[in-house]
Amino acid sequence: MRIGRLIPGLILALASVYLQAQPAEQEITATGKLVRAMAIGGESTGWVLELEPAIAIGGKQVNSIQVSYRKTAKLEIFAGKLVTVTGKLGQQTGVETGEQPVLRVSSIKEADAAPTSKAAFSLLGSAWQLQDLGGVAADHGNATLTFPEPGKIAGNGSCNRFFGSAEINGDSIKLGGLGSTRMACPEPVMNQESKYLEALQAAERFEWKDPYLLIYCKGLDKPLRLTRIASEKPATQ
Repeated sequence: MRIGRLIPGLILALASVYLQAQPAEQEITATGKLVRAMAIGGESTGWVLELEPAIAIGGKQVNSIQVSYRKTAKLEIFAGKLVTVTGKLGQQTGVETGEQPVLRVSSIKEADAAPTSKAAFSLLGSAWQLQDLGGVAADHGNATLTFPEPGKIAGNGSCNRFFGSAEINGDSIKLGGLGSTRMACPEPVMNQESKYLEALQAAERFEWKDPYLLIYCKGLDKPLRLTRIASEKPATQ
């Protein structure tokens, strides 16, 4: 009888010790883009949060994390959007992926949009050097772009100096009326200059992504990418 009474108590004590030994799931709040996790062949395997910014998990920087949420219909609503989620950080084991962190979501909402370049600085008085032209390295000559005064631009096309007008409204930009000097340079330099000036005249909007000024131009799949060369930073608004 005494042994019979001791066994249940021993089981409870062991269970208590086991539970206390398990690591508590950490509750975190993270922001990122919610996207479907896709396997080879295009089959959806769940949901992933592409973190903005990255967070540290287990001493390592993580750029994305799997998410688990019982209200799957709500995840569908937020697909492709920037969201803020709160939940408990746990582990999930897969046959091919092994043990991976997973965020078990308790709440999710659409995140406020990040401030854009138009609110961060003004182009007036700044000067820039072209690094690549629609994804192609600008390694011929010296291509620049400056905003010396309201409504005006100037710079070096790669070989020749140019000047023109600028209309800037928020993050939209329109450059036109370009004129330039008539110096002759090696063919690769002249080809780059021609493409650069053509792209500037097709500019539609700009974005500041430190340390780059990105100018999106009609007809180019990728933006012009420039770095600041002026001694002073763009003037704050």
